[in-house]
Amino acid sequence: MVISLILLFITCMSLSFFEDQMKANDKLLLYVVFGIAMIFIAGLRAVGSTPDTESYQMYFESNSELALLLHEPTFKFFINALQSSPLGVNALFFVYAIISIPIHLALFWKVSKVPLLTLTIYISYYYMMHEMVQIRAGVAAGLFLWAIYFYVKKKKLWTLTFIILGTLFHFSAAAGLVIFLLRDKLPNWERIVLYALVPVGMLVYFSHFDISMLLPDVFGLERLMKYREANEMGAEDDLAGWMFESHPLIWMNIVLYYASIYYHDFLKERFKYTTIAIKVQAVGFCFLFFVNSFSKVVGNRMNDYFSIASILLWTASIYAFYPKLLSKLLSNAISTIRFAASMMAYALALLWMNK
Repeated sequence: MVISLILLFITCMSLSFFEDQMKANDKLLLYVVFGIAMIFIAGLRAVGSTPDTESYQMYFESNSELALLLHEPTFKFFINALQSSPLGVNALFFVYAIISIPIHLALFWKVSKVPLLTLTIYISYYYMMHEMVQIRAGVAAGLFLWAIYFYVKKKKLWTLTFIILGTLFHFSAAAGLVIFLLRDKLPNWERIVLYALVPVGMLVYFSHFDISMLLPDVFGLERLMKYREANEMGAEDDLAGWMFESHPLIWMNIVLYYASIYYHDFLKERFKYTTIAIKVQAVGFCFLFFVNSFSKVVGNRMNDYFSIASILLWTASIYAFYPKLLSKLLSNAISTIRFAASMMAYALALLWMNK
């Protein structure tokens, strides 16, 4: 699997340098081949080769009604439908990959003038994190990208539809409804708020101030108390993943976030999804900094969900440099760092699991 991932990434990255010279049909054919390869890599991975696979095997083999009751209706449906498959739990991996990967790739082809470069950005981190680990969240994230697309196109009913579809694959996708509070404009006062978000958030994060203590005693507080208790007991530590302070990919997204705000007007003229992508990334940072105090899992996982918008911002960043070859060199260099960090995170996670 490791060799397949490395070959996939290197091949896609190499071809991204030449995609401007390719004929449209040739590029589309390559694109489809990459998608098929990604489906097979995700579908055929062995249990234990990536985090979460053992949990999915447990759910698949036990088919416990109580356990499945806590999961999304699609998850229960797929497990019941695939119980007799000779592929075992890999049938489940294949189904999610067959749904999620085309959703992502179709969106990249739709919004990007350099889809192979955007695909390289996706493979370098989100493909491995979602399609290889958080497979339910992967489908929801892909659908949320389409929700962003339709929101910018001012097709709000389609935006709502894709968010609702996302909740059928992962309940947390309902948080995507926050997009209806975001405007596709960036006045000066909003720039100031966005600039201030990270330093203020870091102050809250490192001071371990629990903002949930400020919430009124209304419906939902009991669940917050359970999250807080689990956090204080260390019950979330194995599930939370990398912490912010040691997560190079989040730091890279912070740099991207500030650069995108600074060059917003220039980028918006060339890539119309820039404004909403910045604001969606800001929502992710809000979860990361302000929710971590009472739930590391919720804070980190929701940041991962909203940070899918960073794929759009990394794509937009290629317009910040001239000539285009320089922008591709920089983008692919960053993707290589991201890919290496992701592979290292895999290795560390598997070592920890096997202790």
